[in-house]
Amino acid sequence: MRHWGENRWLMMDALAITVGLAGGLIAVLFRMLVDVVHLLFFEILLPILPGRGSAMILFPVLGGLLAGLIVFRIAPEIRGDGLPELIESLHKRGGQMKKRTGLALLFASTITIGSGGSAGRDSPISQMGAYLGSLLGQKFKLMTGDVQILVICGLVAGLAGTFNAPLGCAIFGMEVVLKRFKMVDAVPILLSAVVGAAVATSFLGQNPAFLVPEMDLTLAELWLCFILGVAFGVLSSLWVGLLYGAERFFDELPLKNELKAGLGGVVTGLAGFYLIGYGVMGVGYEGIIRILDMAVNSAEQGYVQIVIFLLILAVAKALATASTLGSGACGGYISPTMYVGAVMGAAAGLIFGAIFPVAQNHVSIYAFLGAGALFAGSAGAPLTCIVLIPEMAADYSLLPPMMLSCAASYGLAQVILKRSTIYTLKLEKKGISLEESEAVLDGVLVEKAMKHEVISVNSETPISQVRALIRVHNIRGFPVLKEGRLIGIITFDDVRKVPEDKQDDVKVCDVAIKKVITAYPDESMKQVMDRLYDNNVGRLIVVDREDPERLLGIVTKSDAIKAYELSAENV
Repeated sequence: MRHWGENRWLMMDALAITVGLAGGLIAVLFRMLVDVVHLLFFEILLPILPGRGSAMILFPVLGGLLAGLIVFRIAPEIRGDGLPELIESLHKRGGQMKKRTGLALLFASTITIGSGGSAGRDSPISQMGAYLGSLLGQKFKLMTGDVQILVICGLVAGLAGTFNAPLGCAIFGMEVVLKRFKMVDAVPILLSAVVGAAVATSFLGQNPAFLVPEMDLTLAELWLCFILGVAFGVLSSLWVGLLYGAERFFDELPLKNELKAGLGGVVTGLAGFYLIGYGVMGVGYEGIIRILDMAVNSAEQGYVQIVIFLLILAVAKALATASTLGSGACGGYISPTMYVGAVMGAAAGLIFGAIFPVAQNHVSIYAFLGAGALFAGSAGAPLTCIVLIPEMAADYSLLPPMMLSCAASYGLAQVILKRSTIYTLKLEKKGISLEESEAVLDGVLVEKAMKHEVISVNSETPISQVRALIRVHNIRGFPVLKEGRLIGIITFDDVRKVPEDKQDDVKVCDVAIKKVITAYPDESMKQVMDRLYDNNVGRLIVVDREDPERLLGIVTKSDAIKAYELSAENV
């Protein structure tokens, strides 16, 4: 591990800028790759296939099959949105990510989105940025806390490059993923977000994602914003339930995982074909713009018909997203959530305008409030949305109504979902609680505290020699190897059970404990200490997660002292 002393934060800021540059470039590269895949499917293949365009129904199916092969055969952890697994890695493994993750995520997600799968660019881009931050931290052998910060730096740089909203994305990284706000963390994170956004906009342009009409909400209308937020608190819980319900449905299907991702594309293909041009396929931003234009001009078409159509669109996008991501393809939750929220918000704006004259002609404003409120409630991110949506629209006059809507949605959703969110529910179902992540030992990995040089014994060694090793080295337990592979453990208690007059004849393999309680280097010392006390043992053998018979080290209760010291250095 590297200690920088007084220069620590200077170096962290320099690394954060580096990660920010990389994250911004990833955002640009990813968008270009998605455009290339989309061009291949919809501009080259579609015109030459029979069916007058109906062949596009099969594109998300084919994309899902290809993405499923990559996901389930190479990197299952990138399935769906992938951020829950990233959060787990950050809080439980110090931000260390598997080397296979980056490329698998790049190809699987570009195929999913480019072929028409209903998902956002946000999560794949942010995860790839986080992946680079993790690799950089490990390359420089940083302390665990510093690696975690670089992971967040990469994540927010990619997001900021996607949304052109550095402040909102930095808050997302701290509020939703890191789950803490500290000034010492904020500086490098903000630097990365600003650099990531600057790099991306230098290639993609500075235009805001959405244009909001001139704001003229009155004080009398703010109570409608609160009511909207309450309604979206309920919708947020339904949205989370739908996404995880779809995942459970596909998990229980008696099909190979690779085929499930293709089956998930059927819903998207059908919905996208019959609602073509409204953003049901892919990310959907172009659909939001068209929908808002249509809703604003609803007086000419009849607002009832428009409201019904908007509800149909919201349901179609919701089902398409749930089937795409729940079946195992790759993509983000943020953009589809904003789409569904914006469409539902536009519908609410039309209803409000028909009932209350003060709300007339404010459809676009309620659409943006809906986008923020649905994400705030489902992701547990009120502060993020209060800043992110106005920043994306380049209109901070949205702040007061956005605060009301997001706060109301978040508060009610937290009650209904029992403090779970779209990103934590999967972890909670696996028995992982992020509430414990601030424990002192939870920030130190086993590999930082374990003994790498281990004295082991051969399975054919006489017990008398083991007794001699105990006296010489003052060690009470030894891993047992056979042909270099771990087969058990022998302790002082095992040795003393053998009578002294038989210790030359009895071999280690005759008394060694074959069922070994092990640890992995990417676990936290908090997890290891719990396992030590739960099993009433003094040491755990550290093995390779991919090869449990490969001995890497040993960790004992006394090593916890070292872990406390390491954690203190990270504060």
